[in-house]
Amino acid sequence: MTSELEFILKKAQKLIRQKKIAPAETLLLDEYKDWANHPLINMALGEIFFLKRDATRSLQYLEIAYEHGKNIPGVVVSFAEKLSLNDEITRAKGVLQVALLSSPCDKGLLKSYANFCQTDQNPLESLKFNSRLLLLFPDDSTIHANIAEVYAALDNHEKSLEHQNIAIKYDSGSQIRLNRAITLLTMEKYQEGWAEYESRLGHDIISSPRRRLRIPRWNRQPLQNKTILVCSEQGVGDELYFSSYLPRLIEISGRVILETDPRLIQLFKESLGEINVFPYSRRLAYEQPVFTYGWLPKSIYPDFYIDLASLPHFLFEEGIKPLNKFGYLKISKNTHDYWTKYLFDISGGRPIVGLCWRSGLNTTDRQHWYPPLNLWEQVLTIPDICFLSLQYDDDDEDIRFFKEQFDVSFIKLSNIDLKNDFKNLGAICTALTGVIAPSTTVAHLAAAVGKRTIIVEKTRTWCPRVNGLDTFLPCIRRIFPPNAGDWEWVFNNARKELNNWLLDE
Repeated sequence: MTSELEFILKKAQKLIRQKKIAPAETLLLDEYKDWANHPLINMALGEIFFLKRDATRSLQYLEIAYEHGKNIPGVVVSFAEKLSLNDEITRAKGVLQVALLSSPCDKGLLKSYANFCQTDQNPLESLKFNSRLLLLFPDDSTIHANIAEVYAALDNHEKSLEHQNIAIKYDSGSQIRLNRAITLLTMEKYQEGWAEYESRLGHDIISSPRRRLRIPRWNRQPLQNKTILVCSEQGVGDELYFSSYLPRLIEISGRVILETDPRLIQLFKESLGEINVFPYSRRLAYEQPVFTYGWLPKSIYPDFYIDLASLPHFLFEEGIKPLNKFGYLKISKNTHDYWTKYLFDISGGRPIVGLCWRSGLNTTDRQHWYPPLNLWEQVLTIPDICFLSLQYDDDDEDIRFFKEQFDVSFIKLSNIDLKNDFKNLGAICTALTGVIAPSTTVAHLAAAVGKRTIIVEKTRTWCPRVNGLDTFLPCIRRIFPPNAGDWEWVFNNARKELNNWLLDE
């Protein structure tokens, strides 16, 4: 590499690290005519346009980088990873396979290929390549962490924890500890698991919230005559789930301020008594949520704050028992009665089950958590009941599939905004026989308003349970298989549970 090119790349990389994306782009494009075919220049531009969320231009530059740098592992890995994000998994794996033929012991290539195998739901193949890596680099924390992920996917949480513990010896980063927290919770080691779950707030995790607050974080100080601010975090489904601890916090301190997603304001205000509820002020800075608090009233300014998902860590009790019996959110009788009559008239008096078969955020890395549509046959072929779609995105193609395959028609409520009108969505759920869904916002909302809910899972869950019922939201029965990924087992048992519901009608 010439000294001039080295200088250009170092300067560009420094700018990128400083998040000065536009100056880095200008620098490289100004020099591009002299280095148009150089793989490292094109790779740097590909990374820049990826950061700018311009996938098309990113892949254009990375394609050039690959064509002129097939012998450079870093170029190959960068190109393959961006192909994968563009849903070109098969080509991405092919690119890595070709590179591994000439560089079979390259650390970056092996890591990337093993990760692709895991993403492609082939954990045994991933384990094989990670094991090869471990022989070459036994002290590498990332390899141990990746092997832990594979064992978790195989439902071998004991082995997963073993490798996480080794990884932490070499790297105390927050992500490894967060993964360990999920493993501990799955193994029902709750006290240790919730304590480790605090690592989700580490500064080295991109999704960790940044808060513009100048008050101390609560750490079990007495709350008598004190005001505590409960801060929003994660997605709206997570907010509904962890907010089940709010009634317990209110018992300890009657002066609670809640910051939350604007869609939940009305529900929380009507359900949690005298609590003060405000919409969050949140923006994203390079994918990191930043919360500001200029909206806090000076008349009730808090003495402490606590992140919402930390409530189990501070309030969880040994000898777990359900937090509530019928949900913690309340729907007015008038709204419930309206939807009960409306749905009764539509169904002709038959039982109605609400279905949600995937999240609206149906990204590639999430899809494997949602069962294939054909497996819903076990539920959809139960006679003499109606099904209501609770999907808030475009579900026409899926509903057409259900009709063609199983001769099942769905009720659709086109006059309700199921994505944003949570007050009416919650009321609709109360008027149903029940709800069946993967772990989604819809499922958590249904259980939070007291409606029995089946959550179908592909593997063992980390959520605490008592007698098969969720302890945070005891209206949820989580059904997961003895062998990870056995969706048929899950739906056989979901059908049995739904039949039990119908017997109770």
